[in-house]
Amino acid sequence: MKILVFNWEFITKHDLYQNFAKQKIEFELFTSRFSPRVGGQRKEFRESLAKALEGKVYDALFSINFFEDIATAANERDILYICWTYDSPALGDVRPSLLYRTNRIFIFDSYEYNEIKEKGVQNLYYLPLAVDTNRLNRMQPSPMEKMKYYSDISFVGQLYQSDMEKIFPLFDEYSAGYIAAIINTQLEVYGVNLINELINENVVKRICNQEVTEVLLKNLNNKFFHDIKILESRGLEGFLLKAVTNKERVLILTLLAKYFRVKLFTIGNPCIPNVTTCGVVDYVKHMPIVFKCSKINLNITLRNIQHGIPQRVVDILGCRALALTNYQKDLEEYFKDGKDILIYHSIEEALDKCKYYLKNEKEAEKIRQNGYKIVKDQFSYEHQLNKIWELSGIKDRL
Repeated sequence: MKILVFNWEFITKHDLYQNFAKQKIEFELFTSRFSPRVGGQRKEFRESLAKALEGKVYDALFSINFFEDIATAANERDILYICWTYDSPALGDVRPSLLYRTNRIFIFDSYEYNEIKEKGVQNLYYLPLAVDTNRLNRMQPSPMEKMKYYSDISFVGQLYQSDMEKIFPLFDEYSAGYIAAIINTQLEVYGVNLINELINENVVKRICNQEVTEVLLKNLNNKFFHDIKILESRGLEGFLLKAVTNKERVLILTLLAKYFRVKLFTIGNPCIPNVTTCGVVDYVKHMPIVFKCSKINLNITLRNIQHGIPQRVVDILGCRALALTNYQKDLEEYFKDGKDILIYHSIEEALDKCKYYLKNEKEAEKIRQNGYKIVKDQFSYEHQLNKIWELSGIKDRL
């Protein structure tokens, strides 16, 4: 089997390419200096892709996340386009490029999968993310690394503080109060997106003046919404979900740091009382070492991910480390709280579980081993990629 892979800066590329090679898949990388998500560069991106495809024969084009111009190129040449999302939302509004019969789209968040499926998109599949436990098993912290990274509790991830600072000052007094109330309400609820229900046309019209709209659209990472009303509502929703995530992460870290040694690995230098800020760690080289040197590793999911299991969760478990995560509906399909993983439904519960399991190491170790076994068996790249090839109808070409 021969595939062309769009090579952009996604964090799991090292593991993905290593596992393509393990499966003896012949693959070539397509890299472009032009972005398919920037309007002024899309023409050049399409031209560079056409040049890469010229005179070549592939069984499929492949990318992490969905790219409309790659889907179109595959459809025009009557070859498969396989994509596997790790962002959410990943697809945006339904448009012709999502309906191509040559598409095979794999979604890691069951909420978005069901939402898009109900809108008539075919060749759509739910598939959680993967972890390479073989690579992680080879990584063992040195004595110096144990001293550097050791902690009771660690969190690796952004706080999204800069996003809040850019936008909040633009709201008038009424809008700021209304938004604060929405954020506080959503903060107390897991598994349900209340914000999506609360952001209607009247709210958008009241809150999104021209200045606010411009900043929100710049803040919206996804470039696949085409209707301005959808752009405004999605931009506001995305901002609010990030604001909830920011508040939750700061509150949990602040609370836990009153009782335990807490380390934060993030961009910038945020000041949270009693929390040791350690800067950014490399995903491949250093993040697994952090997980292995921490008694408990936090996952506080970006609220844009409605039900899906984030990459951070499977990465922690793949290191034989103890994961404490907020509730996500998709976790229920694979893991049991207190047996394979620790799940909290409130900030207070997160504190209680940290207090208990930091005092009960034998129980914590059982959970580490159980969680590891599940991701090793059911979330390996071999397991997930074989599902992709099978559901795409090309497993016989391996």
